[in-house]
Parts: sequence; C-alpha cells; structure tokens
Amino acid sequence: MQIFSILVLLLPSISAFAPPNVARNRNPTITPLFSIADLKADFAINPKTFLLDVREPSEWAEGHFTLASPSPLSTLTSGTWMDPTNGKFSPGTFPIDRSTGVAIMSNRKIYVHCKMGGRARQAAGLLTQMGYKDVVVLEETFDQLVAAEICEVVTGEVLDLTD
Repeated sequence: MQIFSILVLLLPSISAFAPPNVARNRNPTITPLFSIADLKADFAINPKTFLLDVREPSEWAEGHFTLASPSPLSTLTSGTWMDPTNGKFSPGTFPIDRSTGVAIMSNRKIYVHCKMGGRARQAAGLLTQMGYKDVVVLEETFDQLVAAEICEVVTGEVLDLTD
C-alpha cells in the first residue's frame, strides 16, 4: 500500500517536468516547437529563418504571414526529385524561397505551418526525406499563430515568386 501511495504522489510531479507545448512527433528528425516565443526569437535573431506555408492558394489569398513563402502541400508532393546520395528518384518538389526565387537550402531552419497542423506534418516528413536537416512543425493552428502576432498578416494572391 505504501508503494502505491508513493507512486500516486510522484506521478503528477514527474509530468510537471515535461515542457507544456511540446509537439508530439514520431519522426525523430523533425524538431518539435516548444513555444511561439521560440519562433519569434528566431525571426528576431536570424532574418534568414524560413516560414513555409503549405496551405492551398485559396487559403493563402484569404490571409498569410508576410514572412512566409507559399508552397502548397499539393505542389510539394506533385513533382519528382533525385536523392544525390543514391540517384533514386522520389515524389516531391523542393520548396521555393519567395524572396530569392530559388529552392530553399537544405541547411536552413524551416518552420512549417498550415491551417490545422496535419499538412504541416506531412510536408515536414517529405522535407526531411529530401535532406532538410532542421524542420520544425508548428503545431499551433493558423488562427493561433495569427493571435500570437508572430508577424504581420496580409491578404491577396501570390503574384510572383518574389512578390
């Protein structure tokens, strides 16, 4: 009985050491986001921090972050890429940096978001397969990110890759 009482008392305190908003990923190569404050700090410290919006063009037109680059999941999964380590071709398309018009470098940190989180997880898995080393899935919904004011939100369609 004493052992049971000790366990009952200790279990809640053990769980208190877990970070509150840790994204639960089964893929260990995808970095979880611990807080929106971390994202804001990355934008403040490193202007090359990359925010990839994998929502569809109609969702982008309704509202998007000024720091984001659009790369709908349907586009990311539509092409073919070659793994340089083995020459094998796989489905997928490299995301394009809106500010430069070229593919995002694989050594850049990439935050991925969508409306609810599901497409962001899919895109992050694909990016990891493509060799991107530091992919962070934003588990917060688009509305939660807007409310957190990570950056300015604007409306309108993508006019060009570098608009």
